Amino acid sequence: MSMVDKTKVRIAAAVLALGAAVVQAVQAVPAQAVPAQAVPAQAVPAQAVPAQAVPAQAVPAQAAALASRSFTLPEGAPTPGAGFLVKAAYRVVVGVQTYSCDAATLTWATASVPEALLKAYGAFKLIHHYEGPRWTALDGSTVLAAVTQRVPKDGTIPWLLLEVTKHENTKPGPELDDVAFISRVNTAGGVGPTGACEAGSTRSVRYGADYVFWAPASA
Repeated sequence: MSMVDKTKVRIAAAVLALGAAVVQAVQAVPAQAVPAQAVPAQAVPAQAVPAQAVPAQAVPAQAAALASRSFTLPEGAPTPGAGFLVKAAYRVVVGVQTYSCDAATLTWATASVPEALLKAYGAFKLIHHYEGPRWTALDGSTVLAAVTQRVPKDGTIPWLLLEVTKHENTKPGPELDDVAFISRVNTAGGVGPTGACEAGSTRSVRYGADYVFWAPASA
């Protein structure tokens, strides 16, 4: 086995071990923190999806073909617009949003820190999603992103469009290396606590979502 292959195996083993740790952490979250609708039906891959389910004006034809195999881009999803295509879509297998008590106001902060294991639609590919927010794939490629658009949703955390601000991996990895934007859609659960809290306290809330990774059409 070459050094490159050994490195890939080590990375895969590390991510899988991390996935197991995420599962354990999520299982430790009280069940009452999980809304009954925590995993929406639309987050489960359906059969073939018509190409028109992906906005033609926003996504080239080849992206529609990709989406039609395993994932439907929902109506109203925030997208980067023309010039970008859907490279891949992932769903949350297990995940939490963790909220902290604001020491200055002794109320719960509205911002949260994600910790989730994502699996690709139509393929056995995993991504670790965590503080930053960051995403790290099995090949070691890692991106850091910032929110550029929010779409409020009743009873759940908002849908988001995030722009990649930095590629943090030292060597290019094919899974995330050309990703420029990420959409978070089909969210369920994850809504944080409200009211008074004790300084230093945190609370984790389970959530479900789909993450759509966008790359430039010319890439």
